[in-house]
Amino acid sequence: MVPQESSSVNGENHHRNTSQFPVIKVSKIGKMILNGLLKTKFKGLSGDFSLVRGQLRSSAFEIINVINNKEKVIGYWTLEKGLSRKLGKAKKGKSMSKYELKPPIWPGNTKDIPRGWTTPVGGNKLRIGVPDKPGFEAYLKVEQDPYTKEPTVTGFSYDVFEEGFALLPFAVPHKLIPFPIDPNAGTYNKLLYHVKNQKFDAAVGDITILANRSQYVDFTLPYLQSDVSMVVKIKEDDRNNMLIFLKPLSWDLWLTTGVA
Repeated sequence: MVPQESSSVNGENHHRNTSQFPVIKVSKIGKMILNGLLKTKFKGLSGDFSLVRGQLRSSAFEIINVINNKEKVIGYWTLEKGLSRKLGKAKKGKSMSKYELKPPIWPGNTKDIPRGWTTPVGGNKLRIGVPDKPGFEAYLKVEQDPYTKEPTVTGFSYDVFEEGFALLPFAVPHKLIPFPIDPNAGTYNKLLYHVKNQKFDAAVGDITILANRSQYVDFTLPYLQSDVSMVVKIKEDDRNNMLIFLKPLSWDLWLTTGVA
């Protein structure tokens, strides 16, 4: 039996440290095997396999836009080029900009990005000052949740506030901050002044619109009808009285008539 050529080796030792590798030999067809490996291409479970400059070539990933039950390829991502609309398209540098992709279709079959889907990174919630004062609880009532220790606000004024937020086409995160209203803590004017100095971003409650307050804060349109009320005395109806005809005559006139 004649040994095959692939089993032949070169006895030369190319290592300087012969104490560790005294018997290592070099195959005569090593370069042929290396070239064969570098040219090897096949499709495996994780995608296409190929070597570029001795390194495993990274796979390209499709970026899918799902519309109802359908899908649409709007671009590709590769380790070398980043995002691109077409696979293998020659371009300079690596880009991760979303503008390198085709515009996706958003809910409602539109290419316009809904504003509510643009969430600010590290954005703070709006601070809403709420007057905490016992009295007209039908307009506003502030309580504290016994479990979460968070303020719970109810009442007509707060319902109008929430309905206005619900009409916005995007979500506005906010938190409610009770502000005590009493002679020792503060007044409605002080609450609105905190809006001016940016301690609060807004205030909601049974706050009366006055001329001096309008100088440093802006009010929304009134949500209660403005009118004038009068208190008058109720008089009895004497039209059914049999002696009603005598009422126009004064006592002086009756006395003069009697003396005459």
